[in-house]
Amino acid sequence: MTDTPMADEFGDSIDVENAQRLGELLAVLAGQADPDAPAITLDTLDGYLTALRVGPSDAAPIQAMDALFGEDWPAGLDEEDLTDAFMEALHVRWNEIGDSLEPQPLLEAPEQMHLTPLISEFDEETKAELVAQGAVTAELLERMPAPGAMWAQGFLQAVEDTHAWTLPAGDGADDLQLMLEAIEAVTLAPDSTPRAAYIEKAYEEPDNIDQNALIDDMLFTVQDLRLFWMQQRVLKDAISGLAGDDSTH
Repeated sequence: MTDTPMADEFGDSIDVENAQRLGELLAVLAGQADPDAPAITLDTLDGYLTALRVGPSDAAPIQAMDALFGEDWPAGLDEEDLTDAFMEALHVRWNEIGDSLEPQPLLEAPEQMHLTPLISEFDEETKAELVAQGAVTAELLERMPAPGAMWAQGFLQAVEDTHAWTLPAGDGADDLQLMLEAIEAVTLAPDSTPRAAYIEKAYEEPDNIDQNALIDDMLFTVQDLRLFWMQQRVLKDAISGLAGDDSTH
């Protein structure tokens, strides 16, 4: 398993050791969570943090932790004196995401991938080793989400939780919906009817679209969303300014 499969591709844009440390500390929290609660992975957290960075409202990484683990989440880390180490790793990752989404590089090179996601991936060799060691069953591996799905789920959960990703009809709402559908597509089960329908609708050559292609398009869409919400802020400020000018007359 590689917790940072994008690291080699992006070189020094990811602190691999920090990402691994963040994953280890997150595992401590996950081990203390309700066993019946949905699993929160490094992918889930990273997608959530990215949505907070991209979205229309100012945010802080602590919001992701409160939403995913509840407001008393530090208690488990406090017991092992790990809270400071976790917060340090979390803020390093938060800043990395922010740096990768700086608007000027996105505007100057829109066809370049700037985003540096933490997307876990099991290759076939690792799967075979895990089964041989008895760590997991082959059946469990078959039920695992496809690569990128947990990251996309984290992103979409943040969209839902913040209650700010809405626009009046005609103000870019249709474009926003299409971009969110591109992210949701990564979560759809392979060979499912909804996935097939989305690919047929969204692509001119649907036969060539696999999970990796959906992930690539998701990440470019996230970059587009960063610029989209910045433009929406500019428009909102301009309209507020005009309203203010009118009120003075």
